[in-house]
Formats: sequence, structure tokens, C-alpha cells
Amino acid sequence: MKMPSKIIRRALLPSLALTAIASAVQANTVTYVLYETIDVIGDPVMNVNYSEQMVSKALFEPLVWDFDARAPEGERSGLRPALATEWEPVEGENAWRFKLREGVTFHNGEPFTAAAVKYSIERVHEEGFPSGDKFLDVPIDHVEIVNDHEVIIHTTEPAPILPSQLSRNGAFIMEPGHYQAIGEIDDMRFQPMGTGPFSLNEYRADDRVILDRHDDYWGWHDNSNVEQLVFRNIPEESTALAELIDGNVDIIRLRPDLVDSAENADGVTTIVGPSLVRGMLGLNMDMYEELRDPRVRQALNYAINREEMIDALAFGNQDLQMVNVVNPPNVNPDLEPYPFDLEKAMELLAEAGYPQGFTIDTIDVMTPESFNYAEIAAAYWSAIGVNVGEVRQLDWSVVRERWAQRTLSVHAFAWSAAENTPETDMWAVHDGRQTNSTHWATYSDRYQEWEEMYEELSSTIDEHRRQELNYAMQEILHEDPPWLYTYLMPIPMGLNERIGGYYPHPSMLLEDWASIYVKE
Repeated sequence: MKMPSKIIRRALLPSLALTAIASAVQANTVTYVLYETIDVIGDPVMNVNYSEQMVSKALFEPLVWDFDARAPEGERSGLRPALATEWEPVEGENAWRFKLREGVTFHNGEPFTAAAVKYSIERVHEEGFPSGDKFLDVPIDHVEIVNDHEVIIHTTEPAPILPSQLSRNGAFIMEPGHYQAIGEIDDMRFQPMGTGPFSLNEYRADDRVILDRHDDYWGWHDNSNVEQLVFRNIPEESTALAELIDGNVDIIRLRPDLVDSAENADGVTTIVGPSLVRGMLGLNMDMYEELRDPRVRQALNYAINREEMIDALAFGNQDLQMVNVVNPPNVNPDLEPYPFDLEKAMELLAEAGYPQGFTIDTIDVMTPESFNYAEIAAAYWSAIGVNVGEVRQLDWSVVRERWAQRTLSVHAFAWSAAENTPETDMWAVHDGRQTNSTHWATYSDRYQEWEEMYEELSSTIDEHRRQELNYAMQEILHEDPPWLYTYLMPIPMGLNERIGGYYPHPSMLLEDWASIYVKE
């Protein structure tokens, strides 16, 4: 495998030209802070963390998009055209027809056509493809090219939410000639070629990614004047805030405890966006025999005081309490969040044979924003005799390896699913997800029943039956929880006051990069 150099950049411009444009670019450069290491920028389906997916959306596009940051409040979310301008199911077939946008070019000047859709959608489902985690739940059979600007995507079964599923990074469109010339999948990681609003200028490992404006991009919003988009890797949130206050960066995600400091700083504004991001702790039943009993997992959920947790970490908004893995508005209205009940928790542990509790060696924290609630959960669990040896933040290289091997311990992760459909939300605990470290399928007596309902839900068009299945599956997730359910994590952002056109995407995975501008 060819390893990238520490710095990857375009051919250097003559020094005089660089000097001439430096001041112009400086004024219209927007710097966005990312907390996780960026190890993949060239192959969207290989993205693992939030940072990599953020960069991908600036470089690539899907057929269907689900957000417009400049739309009025209440109208920002919802499916809308991207590289596809219209779509419809094909009557009598397991298929959808997509009309493609004309006049779009990739960053290398090649035209966007149906061939790029066929290549990008089918490759993930080829035998031996190393990572289909973000698209394996989509029953793709093949892509039929009708003409250069029309495709029919055939599925192996009915796919009622296919347009929503095509909005995720696993379905971003790549330039086929560019990637076929590269050959090896590992070598694609640092050689992006998409149709997005920005193209790669320079990659500096563990430091930053610099992107340049793609002038031929079809979708620039009015007033969009950003010439360069810089992603800086700053692992520590308080350091990022200091950089924002000093004017060295423009957009950062804030920890809730840093919001007041940001609001009181000169030249800084704040936004708290609605969220589809669930704060979860996955319970590894393969690693801890005690967790194989659903009564133990129920006990861990009863032992958590969600009201106090939300007061401390989510601005006191108690509506954010999680019921299970499914987000509103699809949550079962007959279910309630687990109440805080230490007596009930200890009764369940005793019934399961652990009256004195047990030990969890580590909680593996996968994303920085998960550390605080992981520590709080460990403290609550100690009250029922479940002692956590260490709450530790893992390096992303370790996360990537253990995630793929399904060997994470009890693990804290801010889990998002951009489409906000019950199937996508519940895919998080499906055994088909290659990075599912709960091993719920192996040790739960209810999993087979749940999976059968999942398969039916994924291919059911009738809305009444879909709701029945969705609610029944949630009842199982409530009674036999593979996760500790905490709260939906709000998305507080700090902005340099010169930034306009920005509003956070509720998934925390992506942004509407074409809407951002620098105020004149």
C-alpha cells in the first residue's frame, strides 16, 4: 500500500502569483475546527468519524440532499434535489428512477453522468469490498443506465426509503475514471475527486485540510463568497474556543460548559441547533458475561439520573431524554425513558445473580463529546456496585481497529443517523453493521424476532404496517436494551461574527457548505 506523505498539495503556483492572491484569499477563507483525526478524505464510504464525513461533504455530493441552512426555521430539513433533480418509484418493480442534473462537472473537468452513479453506488456491494458499513443496509441490486442523465436503481426488494438512504456519505458520487486509474482502494484515501463546492488543495496529517472553491459548482447560494475552506484538527475544545476568540478560526462545535464563555467573548456568536445525535454507551456482551442478561442491562439504564445529566450537559432540556435508539418523531409514544430508580436497579442485579455488582474494566470513549456523559454514567453505576476501572479517550487509530474487530469494551459514542428514519436509527444495533461491538445478536433471545421485523420494515411500503413494526421493535429494544440510553445531544456552535449563512446540520455529520459566506 502506498502511504501518503505528511503533506499532499496541488502543484505550487509561482511565488509571485501566491503573493498577489494571498490577501484576497485570507479575507474569504473560512476555518472550521474538527476534533477527530482525519485519515480518509478521498473515499467517502471509508469515512469513520465525524471529521472525515464533514470534509467529504465539502468535496462530494449525493443524488439527494436533506438540508438547506438558509431556509426558514422549520423548513431546513427534508429531502431536496442534489445531483438528482427528480425521482420516483418504478411501478410494478423494485426500482427507483432518477433524473440527473445536467451541466455538472467533477473537479478534474470530467462531466457528471449516469456512469458515475453506477460506479459509485454499485462498488460498495461488490464481493470483497472492504467496507460497506454505511450502505450495506440498502438492498442494491444494480444501477441501470437509461441515458447520460437518467438511471434506474434496482433493488433486491422494495426499498421505500431509498431516496433518504442515498443522502448518506456511503452514496456520495465519485469520478469513475479517476478512481479506476488509482486501482487500490487504500490509495484512494487521499485522492478525492467529486463534484462538491470545494476541491483539495492540501492535506497535512494531524493538522489541517485546505480546500479551494470549485468555481464551476452548480449549487452556490446567493452571496456565497468563500474562496478557501480550511479544516483544522484541534483535539481539545477549550483550545479551539481560545482560537475562536483570538480570531484564528471561524466555526467550532462547543461543549455545553463553554457556551457562556463564547457568548461573552467579543466578536463571537453562538447557535444551538436541534439534534439527531444520540449519546449512547454500547454494552459489549461478548466481553462481559454479566451483560448477557437483559436484567443487568435494564439495571444499568435504571441507575442513570437522566434529568441531572441533561441539566449538566444539555441546557436542562428534558425533552431530550432518550427512550431508545430511535429518534423523534418516530419514537413509540407508549414508551417512556427509563426512570431513575436505584432500588429497582439493585433488585434486577440481584435477580440476575449479581447482588454485589461487578466490574467493567473500561469505558472506551470514541468521540470527545462523549467523555463527560461516560464519566457521569460510571459514577451512577458505582451506586449499584457496578464499578468502572477507567473511562478512557481512545485515539482514532485504536477506535478504527477495534471498531472493525468488534472488540470495543463498553463504549461511548455520539451516534447519528442523518436520514432520521426508523430503519436507519435501528441499523446501529443490527448485526449486519460491521462495527457493532454489542454482540446483541449472539446473546439476546429476542434478536432473531427483532431482525425478522427489521427485514420486513425495510421492504414495507404500507405506512400503517411500517408503524406497527417500528413500534414493536422499539418495545424489544426497551425490554432488552443493547445500549445505555442517555439523551439527544444538542449542537452548540461558536462562530466568528463575520460568518453568515451558517446553521448546523442536525446530524453533526455534515454541513451545508455552499450556503456559508463571509459578511462584507
